[in-house]
Amino acid sequence: MPVTGEREAKLCSWGASKAVRIPKAVCDSLRLAVGSNLSISCGTDEAGPFIMLRPVEESHRCYCDAPYVSIDSLFREYADASQPAEVDWGEDVGGEVVE
Repeated sequence: MPVTGEREAKLCSWGASKAVRIPKAVCDSLRLAVGSNLSISCGTDEAGPFIMLRPVEESHRCYCDAPYVSIDSLFREYADASQPAEVDWGEDVGGEVVE
C-alpha cells in the first residue's frame, strides 16, 4: 500500500478529551470510515515522542504491517565481542595537540 506522505494536523479539544482530524486522503488510502476502530500506541525513539494509530479490523492487515521497533530497542541486547583496535595516526600537529 502506498504511503500518502507526512501531513500535519492540529490537536483540538473535544469535551474532556483531545482530537485530531485525519485527512480524507489518509482515510481513503487505509479504507477507514467513520466508526472504524483504531488502536493507539505511543512511545519515544531517537526522533522524540510519537503517537501511532493503526486500524484494528483484520481486513486492514497486510503482509507489510509490522510493529514499530526503534533502532535503539532493536540493538538494546546486542553485544559485539570484537573490540575496535586503536589506530596510530602519527604525531599530533597543529591545534589537535592534547596534553
